[in-house]
Amino acid sequence: MRPPTATRRPSPGLTPSVSLGFSLIEVIVVIAVLSILASMAVPLAAKVIDQSRTEATRKQMEEIHKLIVGDPALGTAGFVGDMGRLPQAPRFLDQLNTQLPGQPGQFVNPTLGVRIGWWGPYVNSGFSQGAYLNDAWGTPYDYGTLVPGQIRSAGPDRNMATVADNIVYPSYPVVIAGKLHVSLYLWNGTAYAQYQPADCPSMTVSFYFSNNGTQNSVPLPGPPYSIVSHSGLHAVKATCTTPAATGEAVVLVPGNNQAAALNLYLR
Repeated sequence: MRPPTATRRPSPGLTPSVSLGFSLIEVIVVIAVLSILASMAVPLAAKVIDQSRTEATRKQMEEIHKLIVGDPALGTAGFVGDMGRLPQAPRFLDQLNTQLPGQPGQFVNPTLGVRIGWWGPYVNSGFSQGAYLNDAWGTPYDYGTLVPGQIRSAGPDRNMATVADNIVYPSYPVVIAGKLHVSLYLWNGTAYAQYQPADCPSMTVSFYFSNNGTQNSVPLPGPPYSIVSHSGLHAVKATCTTPAATGEAVVLVPGNNQAAALNLYLR
């Protein structure tokens, strides 16, 4: 008989060695999975970035448009109210922050304090006065080339010729003209009554507006008194010689062929 084989026990304090490395196949599999995930993530990240830039560009275009034509919700007149026109060639949007040679500046002592002339800069664009001229992709905006008063961005492909991804605001032609109706009320000693020609044969109503940055005024024929004018804040004054009475007010005329009404009280 063969003698039994002796079992060798590990010495106390010693641990059998264990391999902690990866095989070549495992490394290749991990790299392949990471490559697939990366190839899926890059287009998605680019799409998210473009969506963010699209939203930022559209928001900036809306703000620039409000600075040009005014914001009725805030009662501001914008560039149009001050100058009486849209920005013109050759520098278009530059005019919001740059007073061009020969362009009238702030009008001295305008009627009822209504701003007349160039009151820029209109855009608060931080450290760079011209930062607002480019969209979120760094491409210069196009202004009014295809549609009057419309701001156009070339979009993600940075090419105006490919209109499919262009961003435009507003979607319609900008009409700066609006209509104002003025109703007069004359103090008769005890109360205000709606004006009748017999109450004051010498009534005159004057409307003050900006003509390319210079204050002009026109008499309103009537009654009824009405005028078509560019949008923005305007001064209106009425004077009756006999009996002596005057009235004056500042009114916001809307654009896009909308109408506003003013009740003017004379005393």
